[in-house]
Amino acid sequence: MLNRYNITLGFYEPAIFHIHTRGTSRLKNFNQWDVQQKSTFLHEYVHYLQDITTIQGLNNYYILGEYMRYVTKIIKSSSNIISLPINRFTANHNVGQNWIAYSCVMGDKKPVKNVLSYYPKYVTDLIDENNGEKIPLNVVILKCEGYNIPYQEIIFGTIHIMEGMANLIQNLVYPHLQDASPYNPYHIAVDVVDMIIPGFSSNKLTLISLLDFALQHSNPGLALVGYLEKKRSEGYNATSLTSDIIYNDLMQEKVCFSSLSPLSFKDAYIALADAAKDVMKDYLGNVWYWRNIDKWFQTIINRGIGLRLNAPELFQQLAIGGDITSNDVFLKIFKEFGSPIVTNSPYNFDFISPKNVFITKEEMINIYAMMQFPRVFSSNGTFSCPLRKYCQNKPCGFHKQKVDKRCLTQPWTRMRKWNRCYFNTWWYFKGFKNLIIR
Repeated sequence: MLNRYNITLGFYEPAIFHIHTRGTSRLKNFNQWDVQQKSTFLHEYVHYLQDITTIQGLNNYYILGEYMRYVTKIIKSSSNIISLPINRFTANHNVGQNWIAYSCVMGDKKPVKNVLSYYPKYVTDLIDENNGEKIPLNVVILKCEGYNIPYQEIIFGTIHIMEGMANLIQNLVYPHLQDASPYNPYHIAVDVVDMIIPGFSSNKLTLISLLDFALQHSNPGLALVGYLEKKRSEGYNATSLTSDIIYNDLMQEKVCFSSLSPLSFKDAYIALADAAKDVMKDYLGNVWYWRNIDKWFQTIINRGIGLRLNAPELFQQLAIGGDITSNDVFLKIFKEFGSPIVTNSPYNFDFISPKNVFITKEEMINIYAMMQFPRVFSSNGTFSCPLRKYCQNKPCGFHKQKVDKRCLTQPWTRMRKWNRCYFNTWWYFKGFKNLIIR
């Protein structure tokens, strides 16, 4: 449902808390990793930080949680018989609106050679659920040189800014590694920036702050282009527009949620963080068994609020700190936020807990299982459980039940009252144990 970020040598699954890197080394031994695996891990870890310290990341949790609220409501009124998929784009209230907006502003990853020009384009109208008014949704279109065709048009959006920022930090920390990442989506944002203010990308740290600024908006591509055009019209150039100015402008912004009164950036950020915490709490369903998971999520989001509002220069400091094994900023962040679930090529599952937070690796694997449910209900009724690679190495349940072909198609049919795998533990506690999917 949500795009994986960076799939060249690894990937991060937004709002699912999972990093995967190629290689055989384990997370607990990251001091012994080769440079390539450390570099890839840093790139994916930046995505994890983006997930918990930006408007875009918080929105990932919110829209997934809202969709699951919608799904649960349908199931409860369905006599336990449903057909899939449950279309998230046509869902009622603001659920469908949020997914339409998310999809439109994400951006395209079509292969292109370089950017030639850009222009704004109206896409559709969103409907304000408070007063029924139409809200026009616009995007930035990039006209690019294609590979098999002279021109290729793509939407400039979230994926380009997230990947561009992570790739930039990765290359600053590990400058001697060959950058094999494709132009789109990893480098295209840099050219867009230089097209508006020539030479801006020469100051890498200021560029990081600009990309971070864009991710604090619901429409990052449009926000980045609009902001740079405004600063250019005010007379700013590549040297006069600094990180301090960018972050000061961010804190002075007014944010509107639909027709509600404008909020300061600080208040809007806290409001969205609280909304993300609320949907997670609702997702967990107040089941005592998940209390550590709730405390963990509440903690990392709260710490993210402090980081965002009090230390916005975090990403720049991370980029100049050197190798992650001796990078004081990285090590401090790693201690405060820990890691999501981290897998390697043999699919060993590892996890580092944040400071002063008690949560086990098994509980984190439960989170990974839980976050698969939106994918199940948006599928056509066939779903391959990604935990099977873990379960085949470590049979689960009271009777050590091994994986079988049902894990590749309909893992919910494996549920047993006293022999539930991670996936089916969630299925049971969410109240889906008698659900029939047709």
